Amino acid sequence: MQDINTLPITVVEAGDKLPLKKYLMDFWKYRLLLWVFTARDIKVRYAQTFLGLIWIFLSPLFTVGVFTFVFGVMVKIPSDGLPYLLFYLVAIVPWYAFVAMLNQTMGSVEGNAGLVSKIYFPRLILGCSYALSSGLDYLVGFGMIVLCSSLYGKLNIQLFILFPFLFLIQSLFAMGIGLFLAPWSSRYRDIRLFIPLATQLYYFSNPILYSSTAAPHWLQWWYKFNPMSMIITSYREALKGNWPQLNQVGFGVFAAVLVFIIGFSMFRSKEQTMVDLI
Repeated sequence: MQDINTLPITVVEAGDKLPLKKYLMDFWKYRLLLWVFTARDIKVRYAQTFLGLIWIFLSPLFTVGVFTFVFGVMVKIPSDGLPYLLFYLVAIVPWYAFVAMLNQTMGSVEGNAGLVSKIYFPRLILGCSYALSSGLDYLVGFGMIVLCSSLYGKLNIQLFILFPFLFLIQSLFAMGIGLFLAPWSSRYRDIRLFIPLATQLYYFSNPILYSSTAAPHWLQWWYKFNPMSMIITSYREALKGNWPQLNQVGFGVFAAVLVFIIGFSMFRSKEQTMVDLI
């Protein structure tokens, strides 16, 4: 066994910013922590619950059921020729995953204050672990989409091909926003009060309750550049046996990657000083 006195010691001072190459090397070096934190998040989320993982099914199904009854049976909002259950399911499943990734990434450092203030590891691992644990909910939700699509005769190969790509883009987008807000959330508590309001406004600006084709012409640019709109619309097109519009996908990917780069840069520049604030 290697003597403890000969082990390398990493000293990180507030304000230090590691070179990007060294930071990524450290991330790879501590990669096993990613799986440890992911497993911990999943266990903690459903610990001491009577239904356990069944809640992954119940939460979106209850929301979709209410939407189907209110907006499908009563109001009869146009659904682009899709069954209302599928129309809302392919919107609610990605949205729930997006909100979970955003909120958990934003509070990843603050929520693990006792850990990050004592030992060093790339704090980005915490945000990535929350994204992976939310991915479990997304994967189960996708299973529900596949099951319901097959029951309605809407199961297409496009759905399986687009799923991993759209999940990656959504993860980058949600993590980018969460990483950008994490340092400011630690410094200013108002951020945590503002985010629910902003999330609600963003919810209604996405084609979740309605189809993007119902929006006026002068607003169509928003649905092209908005990554979540692109993701929801792409799923609905896949259910109809179509591929999403290439220009909309391109704009959505560009926006998601740009948001992630900005968020990652902000998080990395403030990562060490955040520890002194929590």
